[in-house]
Amino acid sequence: MRPDRASNNDRGAPEHRGRRYQPLLIVLAAVGLGIFVDRHGQPALGVWWLLAVAAGLAWIILWRRRRNTTACVVLLLAAGATAGAWHHLRWSRFEVDDLGLFTSATAQPVCVEAVVERGSRRIRAADHDPMRVIPQGDRTLLEIELLGIRDGTGWQSASGHATLMVDGHLLDVCSGDRLRVFGQLAAPRPARNPCEFDRAEHLRADRQRATLRTSYPQCVTVIDRAGPWQPSYWLEKVQNAANRILWQRLDPRRAGLASALLLGNREFLGPARSVAFQETGTVHLLAISGLHVGIVVLGFGWLLRILQVPRVPAVVLVALAAVAYTLLTDSRPPAIRASILVIIVSMAFVLGRRTVPFNSLAAAALVVLALNPADLFRIGPQLSFLAVAALMWFAPNWFGARMANSPLDQLIEENRSWWNRSLRGLLRSARHLTLVSATIWLVALPLITARFHLLTPIAIPLNTLLWIPMTFALCSGFAVLTVGWLIPPLGAVAAWICNGSLAMIDAGIELGQQVPCGHFWVPGPAEWWLWGFYGGLGLVALAGRWRPPRRWQVALLAAWISVGFLSACWSNESDQLDCTFLAVGHGSAVVLQLPNGGTVICDAGSLGSPHGAGQSIAACLWRKGTMHIDAVVLSHADADHYNSLPDLLKRFSIGVVYVPPTMFFDENRSLRVLRESIEAAGVPIRELAAGDRLRTEGPCRIEVLHPRRRGPLGSDNANSMVLLIEYSGRRILLPGDLEPPGLDDVLAEEPIDCDVLLVPHHGSQRSNPPGLIAWCRPGLAVISGDLARNDAAT
Repeated sequence: MRPDRASNNDRGAPEHRGRRYQPLLIVLAAVGLGIFVDRHGQPALGVWWLLAVAAGLAWIILWRRRRNTTACVVLLLAAGATAGAWHHLRWSRFEVDDLGLFTSATAQPVCVEAVVERGSRRIRAADHDPMRVIPQGDRTLLEIELLGIRDGTGWQSASGHATLMVDGHLLDVCSGDRLRVFGQLAAPRPARNPCEFDRAEHLRADRQRATLRTSYPQCVTVIDRAGPWQPSYWLEKVQNAANRILWQRLDPRRAGLASALLLGNREFLGPARSVAFQETGTVHLLAISGLHVGIVVLGFGWLLRILQVPRVPAVVLVALAAVAYTLLTDSRPPAIRASILVIIVSMAFVLGRRTVPFNSLAAAALVVLALNPADLFRIGPQLSFLAVAALMWFAPNWFGARMANSPLDQLIEENRSWWNRSLRGLLRSARHLTLVSATIWLVALPLITARFHLLTPIAIPLNTLLWIPMTFALCSGFAVLTVGWLIPPLGAVAAWICNGSLAMIDAGIELGQQVPCGHFWVPGPAEWWLWGFYGGLGLVALAGRWRPPRRWQVALLAAWISVGFLSACWSNESDQLDCTFLAVGHGSAVVLQLPNGGTVICDAGSLGSPHGAGQSIAACLWRKGTMHIDAVVLSHADADHYNSLPDLLKRFSIGVVYVPPTMFFDENRSLRVLRESIEAAGVPIRELAAGDRLRTEGPCRIEVLHPRRRGPLGSDNANSMVLLIEYSGRRILLPGDLEPPGLDDVLAEEPIDCDVLLVPHHGSQRSNPPGLIAWCRPGLAVISGDLARNDAAT
């Protein structure tokens, strides 16, 4: 007997099968694999095109012969090959006159003509930092496309994209303007130390292989203004007008945060404020993403509903509003993802179809990769899609029980008092928000610890508490931008609400940053473990009916976490002395990994940004799996040898800080801040002089050769601490910035042969290189300075 078509079982089966059929996920996997192979394997472009054409022809033949399964596999191969070819064109192929092919690490003076791709953005100077040797003022950043470069008295054609940095304020420069620039041209700085952020790779993903810098705004001349017929011209005008409205209507203390939340302009926040968001796990609030696009969609949809616009036109207008907001905020990948999902949902509503969540998310990912395949390797898009995928996977389990309440439960709920229902609804919403926050935090935790080395448990309750003020800030902020100028009283009320909401957000972030154990700095998992973790989650999500039971899933997860911990402990074990000279520009930072597992830092500073040098030192330590520093040795009282130590004190536990006897003899403001930072961290300060030795277990010896305890002898440099490290017959000499008369004292002693010498005073002539070389006869000399642009030597 044939089953009734109207039966419940039959009605549910096709719906269930529809949810399972998500072909774009498989296409996305093939496309991602093709991009990954091209980035790491770098096959020739011809190989990709040959494979794509051959697979396409094979697919046609197999499809005509009705060999559908094999045809699908071949079609996926064609998609992966096409994606690999597209990535190769974006990543490896440049024009023959691309300026990036001729740049070098050393800046060279040039005169170029270029067209502005993105107008001037002011980068606010950091707050005064006594640890910074050279203060830095406001700067202006532009993105340009090269047209020509001057060669003598003539001009040659040039192409390519570059970043233009101008010291000072460069006003009234818009997208589409043609500029003539006199500046210094250089290649973007690559990663020079282990696990350091690679700026060159980041800019190359946007096809930028050159940076241009000028010290004066007068070196930039506008030779032709953009025409009003260019879309980018009007888009930038709207962006500038929106930013201007925020600064006019809101409290100046809140306008920078409002500009970051609503328009994605983080330039006005300042480093300290950005670090606060990072350490509290709320930095995602500053990224224009689905939350922001969702507020725009809901607010605009509510307005259309009040105006009684028919449903189909209203849906189309909502989708257009999402696209417009994405363009207004520079079309960042998270916003593009959110807009694509809005468009898909809108199309499904107009056509009367149901959407498949993961299929829709895969479609958005394919669009993002089509625009820029390098986004596959960027942390922002990775976290954005990972968070949405986690919500799509777990949300049905969270809210399904609520939707499936029995009629009796619904009747009991309806008979409760209004305040009881309101309270229960508020608690239920808080529980769901906490559950959402915790789930996203847990799923993204390995990726965040691997890339940012931060563990932020405070983020779970803080994101729940900030949800309401964040929603009010976005809604009122959009009201200020859209109708505040048209209806001033309404704009004043919206600005008051926005100011109050932003103040609550600031207070919450500040409080969360001060909570004990609210955040920890950690080494993070290895790359292979990260791929295994997220690859396993992907396989479990796609396994369908082949998915193992839940207890086996938990067991496999626990086993993989145990493998990660065991591998980290095993990799930290070593019976050798490891010495790493870090490239920190004009400064000094040496990391010693002792045979017994201890860690000693010899100097920690830079003439440039103390935070940048601190990040380089921390990245090297995290790569080695280090969370505790046994000792920090500061050679002398020059800031470029110690100004990164306050940053390290925040990220690592330190056993002791060793200084020469004259370290604080002539204390200035930066030395006072240094002493206060060390004392606030509860770290003891000990003095070392000639004849002292650091306590080390095993055959490794660290001996102090200079200075003596007889008191100050000349300048700080002359009193630099000189360390001799010896292990297994090998010697390393670290003399700080030693110069006469302290250098004369050392050279008067018995000569010491060494294998590695850190050239004192960054290679200065005052360090008497011939005499010192003859005294210690090193096999290798290392210079720590801007001219020695080498990778870290280990």
